Amino acid sequence: MGLPLESLMSARRWLVPGPVIVLLIIALILVIGIPETGETLGFAALLVGQVAAGVLAVRRARRLEPRERRAWSLYGVAILTAAGGVLAFGVWSTLVGDPPAFGALDVFFLSGYGILLVALVRLARIDAGGSHWVTTLLDALVGGVALSALVWTAFLHDLIEVRMASGIETAIGISYPILDIAIVVGLMIMVIRRSNYHFDIRLVAVALGMTIQVLSDFTYFSRGVGRTFAEAQPSWPLLLLAVTLMVLAASVVDIVPARREYPDRSAPVWAMIWPYVLASALLATHVVRYRSSVIDSDDVILLDALILIGAIIFLRQVYEIHRNRQRVEVQRSELVASVSHELRTPLTAIVGYLTLLNDTQDEFPEDARREMISEASGEARHMSRLVNDLVMLARGNTSSLPLRLSEVMVSDVVMSALRSVEADGTRIDERVAGDVHVLVDGDRLQQALSNLLSNAIRYGGDRVIVHTRVEGEDLVIEVHDNGEGVPTKFESAIWHRFERGAHRLNATTPGLGIGLAIVRAVAESHGGIAHYRESERLGGACFALTIPGCVIEEPAQPLRVEYSR
Repeated sequence: MGLPLESLMSARRWLVPGPVIVLLIIALILVIGIPETGETLGFAALLVGQVAAGVLAVRRARRLEPRERRAWSLYGVAILTAAGGVLAFGVWSTLVGDPPAFGALDVFFLSGYGILLVALVRLARIDAGGSHWVTTLLDALVGGVALSALVWTAFLHDLIEVRMASGIETAIGISYPILDIAIVVGLMIMVIRRSNYHFDIRLVAVALGMTIQVLSDFTYFSRGVGRTFAEAQPSWPLLLLAVTLMVLAASVVDIVPARREYPDRSAPVWAMIWPYVLASALLATHVVRYRSSVIDSDDVILLDALILIGAIIFLRQVYEIHRNRQRVEVQRSELVASVSHELRTPLTAIVGYLTLLNDTQDEFPEDARREMISEASGEARHMSRLVNDLVMLARGNTSSLPLRLSEVMVSDVVMSALRSVEADGTRIDERVAGDVHVLVDGDRLQQALSNLLSNAIRYGGDRVIVHTRVEGEDLVIEVHDNGEGVPTKFESAIWHRFERGAHRLNATTPGLGIGLAIVRAVAESHGGIAHYRESERLGGACFALTIPGCVIEEPAQPLRVEYSR
């Protein structure tokens, strides 16, 4: 279902706004038919309409949910603030005389515009958020600035008066077009955003009313700077039409259209390109205007070069967006293939061993059964470590992993890490600094050290040294190998997720490129660092992990603490 028609057609709803709308329509007809009645009748009708719209919006917004209630209440407050300005102009005209078109009294209208802008942004953000909100804002800025500039060019011949007016009056006058552009951007956001509601007459009325109000501001500004209010001759028909739509919007504030479900699909092409169609129209208008003017040849070259550069930048961005989409698809395919390969190997071994053990026709010696169970358990632990690493990286902010701090011995962590990896013929030497007790997350630290050992075995030579030492209250763990080391160009990249450095294109060597990312995450979560250098012991790679302030001088009772940086 769409808009609740029963509520919309309720006679009680229109007891107050109905007569006000009729009054405004009658005033609009009279002002158009008898222009000389514009100032008196226009003032009175405009004031009545704005007060009615503001009060209705604030009162009926009380029935809404908190987010919408705040947005529509601000909308009502903005209109009431503008009504205060209309009343102030009327009092000034009666007691003092004809006020200047732009002056101190404009504080009411400028404040109202500021509040209205906040309300429009809140209305636009009811169903939006995240990166999509940023994209929508940028698209709206393009369309809003382009549309405002196109409208502005219709009054360029009147702008000479701006330069001749006083500084304060000019500043106040220019504030209106700037705020108008901001409001147009807000309206653009409401149009571009994908709403979860069916047809919303409230937003339609607000958009139409503010569009007409912006047109009225442009006409008033083009002939108002440096003149009095009466000389500027506000466009009363536009003002009355705008306030009529404001009253209509305020009357149905509490009628929330039914929400709808829609398939999650890409935005239609027109919704993405129409702001840039306006930008193209602005560019074309600019070209026509300056080409038809008498301009120095050097200026023509500069302008042509600027336009050409803008077009090249636009084409480059389109091409780069296309390349990024292709790159993401390739990386996704490579990741799926790598994960499948990494998990398929241990899974095949586990299924094979369990199938053999479950086969009652074959009797295996006890030592063979223990060996198969041990191999299957080792493969299962390997799969578990891979899955845990992937889950950890998928959480996003790996620099603030939750920690379970406890007092552990460094030698126990090293031995556990050694048992969790397969040497594959690689000689591993341990050089542990005595029975050092540290306050760390033992499981996380073991996971990081296991990853360093796996990398050294996989990419290094046939020798690995695990060296731990204490520097003051800091624990340093180093893993040296006698391999080829890491090329200089990849020393920074290897710490990123799914980055394999020089082996990124080597399909014969398995790996997901997540081990070092996990190492860095564990180090940073403990407040430490992880870094690479060339090994001075074996000449290959040396990956070091430093955990500051974790060394305990006097061993205490086991301590376990939930901790999150």
